Amino acid sequence: MKQKDNMRQTFIECAVRVVARDGLDKTTTKLIAKEAGLNEAYIYRCFKNKEDLLSEAFYMEDVSFIGHIQNALPVMKQEGLPWKEKCFLLWKSCWYFILEKPDDCRFYLRYYYSANCQNYAYKRHLELYKPLFERVRPSFKADVNVAMLGHQIFDTMLSFAAHVQNGEIPNNSATTEWTFQQVYSFVADNARPELLESNE
Repeated sequence: MKQKDNMRQTFIECAVRVVARDGLDKTTTKLIAKEAGLNEAYIYRCFKNKEDLLSEAFYMEDVSFIGHIQNALPVMKQEGLPWKEKCFLLWKSCWYFILEKPDDCRFYLRYYYSANCQNYAYKRHLELYKPLFERVRPSFKADVNVAMLGHQIFDTMLSFAAHVQNGEIPNNSATTEWTFQQVYSFVADNARPELLESNE
């Protein structure tokens, strides 16, 4: 069983690299197996098909990112800082986490915006984020749809990350600050007023 689990993980990590390098449309089980240095038949012992493998790779990336956010969230309770500054520290941590893993970022961007994601992985993606949205709900006004706001933040982050990956905007501290300001503009509109008062 351990050998099969190790093989599954190898195929998942190789699928991420192949999609990042060659694109989603050109990714085949043969290419993934070649990247792994294993027989293609083993993929079908670990997964139902290519879509099952890719959706598991996407799930792995989701779990990793959510884990990072959960670990970074305590900064929002740090005393002595304005709420906006706390938000910036959280943003910077998550932004660097994404950009410091270029293959994972490229894979995620290519899969997240594909029909494959909508058909095979998006429902589980939404379910996975629910506990996180519930955890941050107290920071926002009662009538705010926190899940929708969360996905707006997430989509905006991915959009900016794509521009960095494509070399359209530089990966530097000025970009980190600028991207944060774009996101914070709509986050602040939905935050509880008493939190914003700490910025004054």
